[in-house]
Amino acid sequence: MNDKWRLSCCGAPLLLTLCVCATVILIVAARSIPENEQTQVVDGRSDQAQPSHGEAVSDGSPIQILDRSFTETEIAQGQVVYTQYCAACHGVDGQGQFPEAPLVPDSTGRLGAPPHNETGHTWHHSDVLLIRYVTEGGFSDPTRFYTMPPFGDILTDEQILQVVAYIKTMWTDEQRASQRQLTEEEQTMFSD
Repeated sequence: MNDKWRLSCCGAPLLLTLCVCATVILIVAARSIPENEQTQVVDGRSDQAQPSHGEAVSDGSPIQILDRSFTETEIAQGQVVYTQYCAACHGVDGQGQFPEAPLVPDSTGRLGAPPHNETGHTWHHSDVLLIRYVTEGGFSDPTRFYTMPPFGDILTDEQILQVVAYIKTMWTDEQRASQRQLTEEEQTMFSD
């Protein structure tokens, strides 16, 4: 299957535009938070953010990206990074920029940052594509979507993985299983 076709059919342009917009808003918001109110991370623990989701999900399986499982501590660290860099656009609970109407354009004619929780479509994308979105930013039409800036120069590879792991805790067991299968099928397809 052609990658360009897959991206256009899966709404990648929309997702990327929304993510870039979300990232810009998050960066601006993060810079405007007084230092004494910013979250501090010491020894892997945040002084403000507490994980709302644990290492294992309700079906007992661990959160996994490609062949790696994530610990509760790593997921909590992902939540801290998500709160600082992603929540301003995608919502603290992953509800999206416009939770009441996530697929309705705003007054500028553009769609807002998409939800990452179970109501969104993030789980329709493979691990590789999710990592790429965060690292490289949005690659869609900025007249129709808010574009997501790249975080590859802002976050470490480990932080990016932790954020994606945290986002996966917002999905249902069925969504995680479906996304896992998609990731495995993609890995098989491109390993030949």
